[in-house]
Amino acid sequence: MSGRFSLRAVCAGVALTCTASMGWAAEPPASSTSTRPSAPSTEGQWSLGDLYASPEAWQAQFKRTARDVDALSRFKGQLTESPEKLARALDAIGEVEKTTARLAVFASLTADENLSDNRAQERQNRITQLGARLDSVTGFVTPALAEMPPETLADWATRPVLADYRYRLTRISEQAPHILGAETESALAALAPVTSSEESYSLLSNADIPWPEITVNGDLRRLDSAGYAALRKSDDRAVRKQVFDTFWATWQTYATTFGALLNKEVTAHVTSARLHHYDSALDAALSSNDIPVGVYDQLVASANAHLDSLHRYLKLRQRLLGVETLRYYDIYPPLIARAPEFDLNQAKALTREATQPLGQAYQGLLKEATDADWTSAYPARGKRSGAYMNGAAYDVHPYVLMNFNGHYSDVSTYAHEWGHGVHSMLTSSHQPWASADYPIFTAEVASTVNEFLLIDHMIASADTPSLKLYYLGQALESLRATFFRQTQFAEFERAIHQSVEHGDSLSGERLNRMYGALLEKYYGVDKGVMQIDPAYHVEWAYVPHFYYNFYVYQYATSITAAYAIARELEAGNLDARTAYLNMLKRGGSDSGYRLIKATGVDLATPAPYDALMGYMNDLIDQANALLDKHPELGAQ
Repeated sequence: MSGRFSLRAVCAGVALTCTASMGWAAEPPASSTSTRPSAPSTEGQWSLGDLYASPEAWQAQFKRTARDVDALSRFKGQLTESPEKLARALDAIGEVEKTTARLAVFASLTADENLSDNRAQERQNRITQLGARLDSVTGFVTPALAEMPPETLADWATRPVLADYRYRLTRISEQAPHILGAETESALAALAPVTSSEESYSLLSNADIPWPEITVNGDLRRLDSAGYAALRKSDDRAVRKQVFDTFWATWQTYATTFGALLNKEVTAHVTSARLHHYDSALDAALSSNDIPVGVYDQLVASANAHLDSLHRYLKLRQRLLGVETLRYYDIYPPLIARAPEFDLNQAKALTREATQPLGQAYQGLLKEATDADWTSAYPARGKRSGAYMNGAAYDVHPYVLMNFNGHYSDVSTYAHEWGHGVHSMLTSSHQPWASADYPIFTAEVASTVNEFLLIDHMIASADTPSLKLYYLGQALESLRATFFRQTQFAEFERAIHQSVEHGDSLSGERLNRMYGALLEKYYGVDKGVMQIDPAYHVEWAYVPHFYYNFYVYQYATSITAAYAIARELEAGNLDARTAYLNMLKRGGSDSGYRLIKATGVDLATPAPYDALMGYMNDLIDQANALLDKHPELGAQ
C-alpha cells in the first residue's frame, strides 16, 4: 500500500541518529568520538553478508527490483474487482516492498559504517529514490480502496484470502472520510517537500550557524550541539553557566528565522488536517497511528498532576550538588562523579542477567542475537554517531549500531537496542510482512522494559552506598528526561498548533514566551524550586522533533507502559509475561494503544502514570535515606 515502505530503524530517538531512551532528551546526538580503543580484530563488528554477499550482489538485486517496481502499475484499476484480485495485488506489492526494504538496510548500514564513503552514500541515495518511486507507483492503492463503500471494504477485510491485510484494510475503511481523491492526494504528496521546513531547519541548525568557541581549562572548545552536550555536564558550575549563556545567546540570534520556519511547519500540519476533515492537527496526527486523543490528553494531565514529584527530584539534585539555589544549568552533571566503567562483554552479561524475568524463550533469542555478529559496537572514524536498531530485513535478522564508550549509559543503550532487536525477531517470526512493521508507540516499550529491568537490577546489586546512589540518580534522571521533559515538549507542541488553529502566527518572540511559561511551570520557578534565566527560553529552537508532527509524546507514554510491564515481570507474574510477549509477537497487527492495553496497561487512564510516579518517589526516598545515613556522599 502507498506509504508502506520504511526502514523500520528504531531507537531511543529518531531513527538512525539516536541514543538510549531513558535519559534521552529529544536533542541532536553527541559526537561518536571516543578516547577508548577500537574493538580488537572483529569483536563488536557486524557482518552484512547475510543481507548480500557483496556490493555487486546488491547491485544485481537493485536492478531486478527496479523493474519489479515499475511493473506494479499493472494492478491499477483491478483492486476493487474482487477480494481475490485485491489479495494478488497486495501480495505482489508486498514482495517488492520486502525486497526494497532489504536493499535499503544494506545501503543504510554500509553508509553508516563510514559517512565519507562516497560509493556507500550513492547506494543509499539510489535506494531512497527507489523507495520514493515505489510509493509513487503504488499511490493508487489507498485512494482506490477508500472510494469503495466502507461496509464493503470492511467485509472484504474479514475474508480469509485477505487475512494478512485485515488491520490495514479496516483502517482504510475507518479513515475513508479523511482520504481525498487520488489526484488530490498525489498533488499533496508532491507538495510535501515544498511545505516542510524540516530540511531548512536542519541545514541552518547544523551547517550554517557560526558556532562560538569558549576557553575551558585553557583549551578552546567549539560550542556546537556536540560541544554543548559534553560541556553542560561539567563539574565546574562556572563552566556550565558560561556554556548556557553562550550557547543560548547564539540560538537567540536566529530566533526570528527559526520562528518563521516552525510557523511554516505547524501551518502545514494544520492546513493538511483541515483539508482531510480532521477536528485538529493533533487529531489528524494521532489518527494516522490509530491512537486516541485521550491518551495525549491524559499524559499531559498526569504530568501536570505530578509536578511535585519532579520538584522533589530537583530538590534532591540541589542537595547532592550542594548549591544554595538550583539553576537550569545544574540539570546535567551526574549526581555521583565516580561512575563505573564497563566493557562490551559485561554489557552483554548484564543485559542477559537483567532480562531473566522475560523467560527462557526470550533469553534464547537474546543470546542468539548478542552472540552473533549483528552489532557494530565501537566508535570509529567516519561512523555515524548515536545508536539504533534496524529490523527491516524481514527474512534476515536485525542489526544494531551503537558507539560503546564503556559508560553505564552504553550498557543501558545495549539493553535498549536489543530490546528493539528481539521485538523484531519475535514479530518477524509470528507476523506476515504486511503486519510486521510495528509502530513506534509499542517499539519504545520493548526497549524501555529492558532498561527498567537493567536499572532495577543494578540498584539491587550495588554493593556500596555510593554505587547505589549513582544508579538511583541514573534512574531518576531518566524519568525527568523521558517522562517530564518529553511531556513538556508534547504540551508545547499542542499549544503551538492550537495557536495557529486559532489564527495566530508563531514568531520567535511568541515562541519564547510560550515555551518559557511551560519551562518555568515544569521546573517550579514560581515555587522557588529552580531559577531559569529568560535567555534560555529559546531552547525550543534547539529541538528538531517539533518538526515531526506530534512525535515525542510517545517516549513519555512508552516509559509509562514499560514501567507497568516491568513491575509485573519482576514480581514473577507469568500471565503478565505471556501478555507482554504476545504484544511483541503481534507487531503491527493492531493499534499500538490496543496492543499495550491487552497487556493490562490503559494509557488513556491515570493509573499507569500514577504508578510510575510512585516508583519515582520511592527512588527519591531511597536516595534521601542514603544521604541521611551517609552525608559524605553529598556535594561530591
